[in-house]
Amino acid sequence: MNKLEWEIEKNEFLRRLHCTEEDFKKELCLPNISSVRHIVPLRYLKNVESAIRLKNETLFKLLRKIPTQGGYYPFAKADFEQRKIDPRILKVGQKFVYREIYQSLLEELPAIFSEFAMASGFCDLDPHFFFGADYDGTESMSFYIPPLVEQHGTEYVIMDGVHRDFIASRSSPTNTAIIIKNIGMPFPCGIRPWSEIKVISLSQKPQDINERYFDLNKNLFRDLKFLGIDG
Repeated sequence: MNKLEWEIEKNEFLRRLHCTEEDFKKELCLPNISSVRHIVPLRYLKNVESAIRLKNETLFKLLRKIPTQGGYYPFAKADFEQRKIDPRILKVGQKFVYREIYQSLLEELPAIFSEFAMASGFCDLDPHFFFGADYDGTESMSFYIPPLVEQHGTEYVIMDGVHRDFIASRSSPTNTAIIIKNIGMPFPCGIRPWSEIKVISLSQKPQDINERYFDLNKNLFRDLKFLGIDG
């Protein structure tokens, strides 16, 4: 096969960059998975040292492993699609949006990705693994997964990411989401439009989980913490 005119040998490429192979590995910020000790929420990473975009196969395998609190696996045979969706058409199962959480997303999330050539707004951010040190200095890994939206009949319901979708519903015509279809069981709580959701402070958050959701069925509640996913 003839060389293409833009083809460059690896060693020549490195020479033109004036760096060694080891230097180039450092530039790529490849993670050392053997040093990772904890899986933590993204907000607990003090600094992000590496970002790896998830393949669909990895993402969908992860989502299929999410159990309910009753031990069921609602997404074991589900279908998944990542696409843009109008956040205003989404329905919600929880009664409240917490002011401190959506303010934190607006103020802090873009800074986490500031050193990487990637979308810094969650309306466009794709699924990633992030690696770095947590606030105790322990090497850790975090997920970023776009809002998870379950399709039940003609309804699209937010399963995870209500605060991100709340912001998007007031600032963007579309938001990136993972749509989950052909689910093996009903949504775990009642379904309501945005107009029935109240914005409150965390200090007003009800202690009883049943008071935070519409008609909650705990056995069907999706247990994202099982895999360390934090919305």
